[in-house]
Amino acid sequence: MYKHAYQVLTTLMFLAWLVVPATQAQSIILKADIPFDFVVGEKRFPSGEYHVKSLSQAVTEIRSNDAHSTAIILTTGIQAGKLSDVGKLVFNCYGDYYFLSRIWAPSSDMGRQLPKSRLEREVAWRTSTGGITIIAAKSPAKK
Repeated sequence: MYKHAYQVLTTLMFLAWLVVPATQAQSIILKADIPFDFVVGEKRFPSGEYHVKSLSQAVTEIRSNDAHSTAIILTTGIQAGKLSDVGKLVFNCYGDYYFLSRIWAPSSDMGRQLPKSRLEREVAWRTSTGGITIIAAKSPAKK
């Protein structure tokens, strides 16, 4: 009887340990009004207001204000040389194509990098010039 209770208690503690970091990661939200159509991974998004939320250390959600366009993507951590007061979305630009590349949290030198998709590599190869476009988040909020 005690062995079973100990196993249940240990399992519950382990699950609580897993859930706490995930709920803390969900608290960072960026809002940005993106004035152009863009691509995340292989998915195209129309211009508009978007919410960016970290679901876990390596998973990020991008969702339109009306929730019609959503992507959940794997990201890797990156570090900037200095702190920024506002959150930023960085896009790689090739002609008329904009690919979300990096996400910077407000008041932090930590950010998230998206891997280049097959589509982005193809477009970059076909386009002779490329550039970077930065969109500052309108109002970072904590949930």
